[in-house]
Amino acid sequence: MELGLKDRVVIVTGAASGIGKAIAEAYAKEGAKLALADLNLEGLNALKTELKDNEVYVEKVDVTDEKNCRDFIENVAEHFGKIDVLCNNAGTALMGDIATFPEETFRKHAELMMYAPVRLTNLCIPHFKKNGWGSVVNTASIFGKQPGGLISYDTIKAADIMITKDYSNYCAAFNVNVNAVCPGPVDTPLWHAEGQLGDQLASATGMSRDESIDWFAKTNIPMGRYAKPEEIASAAVFLSSEPAHYITGVALNVDGGMVKCI
Repeated sequence: MELGLKDRVVIVTGAASGIGKAIAEAYAKEGAKLALADLNLEGLNALKTELKDNEVYVEKVDVTDEKNCRDFIENVAEHFGKIDVLCNNAGTALMGDIATFPEETFRKHAELMMYAPVRLTNLCIPHFKKNGWGSVVNTASIFGKQPGGLISYDTIKAADIMITKDYSNYCAAFNVNVNAVCPGPVDTPLWHAEGQLGDQLASATGMSRDESIDWFAKTNIPMGRYAKPEEIASAAVFLSSEPAHYITGVALNVDGGMVKCI
C-alpha cells in the first residue's frame, strides 16, 4: 500500500529511544523528512546518523517548556518550509502507592504528557491550515481506558484520549485528522532500564526484573508478550497516512488483546 508520506515533514517527540525511535525509523522507511525532538541530544544525533538517507533535523527540546516548544516549531518550519505531521510521543511512567503518590511528580507528568501535546498541536495548527492538510498522532495508552495501577500515567493517558477526540472534531474543518495509538506494555527501556518499570514491578513481586516482566505478560496479555516498538510505530504511521486520512478521533488499541472492553 502506498502511504503517501514521501517528503512529508514529520515531527516526533521523545524520538531518541523506545517507541519514538521506532516511529521515526518507520516514517523514514516511507521517505518522510523528519524533525526529531528529545532531551537526549546524543541519542538524536545517533539516530540521525542511522537515518542518513533521509533529511533529518534534530533538536534538544524540553516539551514541558513553552518557549522551547515555540522555538522548535519555528525552527522546523524554517528548516523544511512546512509541517505535515505531528507525533506527540514523549512520555514516562512511575509506579507508586496511589494514596502517597507525590503531587509534584503528578504535575510534572501532566506537563510532559498532557499539556505538551496540547501546546505542540496548537503551534502546528497554523501550518496545517496553510498546507490544507495535516495529521496528529498522540501516543496514549490502553491504561487510559482501563486502570493499570499507575495513577499519574493512567489519568493523563485518559485525558490524552479525550484531547484527541476534541482536536479531531476541531481540526476536521481544515482537513486534519487527529488520532491516538493506545499501546499496552511495550518492550522498551521504560520497562528494562535500571530503576524503571521492570525494577519497580520486581520490587512489588519479589521476582527479578526479567521474571516480573515475563510474569506480567503471561498473566495479563492474551498474546503472552509485550509489543515490539515497531508494532506501535506501524499503527502510528498508518494513522497519519493518505489512505487513513478519513479516520479521525480514533484511540486505537495495539495491545495483544489486553483491553477487555469493546
